[in-house]
Amino acid sequence: MNAKRFIIALVAGFVALFLLSALWHLLIMGDFYKANRSPAAREQLQMGFIILGYVVLALLMAYIYPKGYSGGAPVTEGVKFGILIGLLWTLPRSIAIYGVENISGKLLIVDSIWHLIEQGIGGIVIGLVYGKKSE
Repeated sequence: MNAKRFIIALVAGFVALFLLSALWHLLIMGDFYKANRSPAAREQLQMGFIILGYVVLALLMAYIYPKGYSGGAPVTEGVKFGILIGLLWTLPRSIAIYGVENISGKLLIVDSIWHLIEQGIGGIVIGLVYGKKSE
C-alpha cells in the first residue's frame, strides 16, 4: 500500500464525508432531524465523538478501497464502493436502532438513503485519490 496515497485518501475522505454530513444534517435537513429525532437523543451534540466516527469511517474506507479495486474508472469504482460501505455501515445499524429507540420510520428511511449518497460521494473522493491501478 502506498502510504502517501492512503494518508491523502484518509484526509480527503474525512473532509468530504464530514462536510457533507454537516451540510445535510445541520443546514439542509436540520429541521427534519430535530422534528424526528429520538427522545433518547442528546440535547448537545458530542462533536468530538462525531469527528472521531468520521475519522474512523474515512480511515476504514481509505484502507479497504485499494484492496477491492479492480481497475475500473475511479469515479465508478468509488461510487460503487461508497454505496456498499453505506449499506454495510448504516443500514443494519439504523434498523437495529429502530428496534431500540422510538424513532420514526421516516427518519430511518431518509437517513439511510442519505448515508448511501454521502458514502457514495466519499467513495468517489477516495477513488479519485487512488486513481487507476498502475501496477
